[in-house]
Amino acid sequence: MKTLFIETKRKFKDSDINLKLLDSLKGKTISLAATIQYIDLIPKIKSYLESKNKKVIIKQGAHHKAHVLGCNSTALDKTADEILIITDGKFHAINNAIQIQKEVHVFSGQTLDKITQKEIDQHNKKTLAKQKKFLLSDTVALILSTKYGQHHKQINKIKIKIQALNKKVYIFEANNINTQEFENFPQIQLWINTACYGLARDDPRIVNLTDILEFLK
Repeated sequence: MKTLFIETKRKFKDSDINLKLLDSLKGKTISLAATIQYIDLIPKIKSYLESKNKKVIIKQGAHHKAHVLGCNSTALDKTADEILIITDGKFHAINNAIQIQKEVHVFSGQTLDKITQKEIDQHNKKTLAKQKKFLLSDTVALILSTKYGQHHKQINKIKIKIQALNKKVYIFEANNINTQEFENFPQIQLWINTACYGLARDDPRIVNLTDILEFLK
């Protein structure tokens, strides 16, 4: 089935954007990025920050300059003093903060929040526990998404590498991942996620593939 992907961008009035909130950013260099809904705000916010004598770094992202996804942080420069993502909520920001292991500021237009180092450290502790569980598990499952952009094309190679660790490996493929279905497969000791990173963040049964790659040769 052919799928048409349409980028949807939010429209803003001047009253929707409280730029003065950005005055609390103390760093001299700021890496600026946004989710696709907010990406049209990049020039306006870049101009404002530069008017405050900030050096603003814009990098090529997922599909556009300054474009971040929850699983793609290439638009961020972790050498900058501050990381600023324009988006709603913390989903994309926390996933990116974990990937680059650095605090991230989140600007929605009316609020300025931050993913703190404490939050990143808490996630790292959970990941370490999952890595230990992976090494001790005899039977694991690879979660494979059929969605465009999330489908892991090298899944069979990953399966072979895990089998080389004397583990039994199953592949579960679906368009929408329903973690409630896990209860139907009690033999699976750990689920390995190859789709959206956020799936594993708050579920102790799931580890992201990127977090166990160091054990696969």
